[in-house]
Amino acid sequence: MPLDHISILVPISKLEDMITFLTTSLGHLGFKELMRPIPTVVGFGEQQPYFWISTFEPKPGTEEVAADLLKKNHFAFTAQTIEEVRQFHVAALNAGATCNGEPGPRDHYHSGYYGAFVHDPVLGANFEVVCHTHKGD
Repeated sequence: MPLDHISILVPISKLEDMITFLTTSLGHLGFKELMRPIPTVVGFGEQQPYFWISTFEPKPGTEEVAADLLKKNHFAFTAQTIEEVRQFHVAALNAGATCNGEPGPRDHYHSGYYGAFVHDPVLGANFEVVCHTHKGD
């Protein structure tokens, strides 16, 4: 059974920065903001929203704990080609992300796995774009 949608939490003060990072680094895959049913909830996807951002306001004194928890998140998006994986990596780094794994094959996951990883500049979460049909450079 495929996943229908997912929602991540972002501090309200970082909402616009996260939107900019996502659309800048994943836009070449057709990923875009599709709706804001209310000002603090945003849906992204290609045709229909499947990746949602909801905001929260950390309680005073909990900001550091919240930031640490958000850094532990991992999100992976599928690319059709290894070129799209490479484009993601460049676009994400240009948008302020830090490299967490250069584009390349990762046969220890499975044969044909080609991915790239970054930590986003807003939350520090791990974002990946992967092509599952890599047959060599």
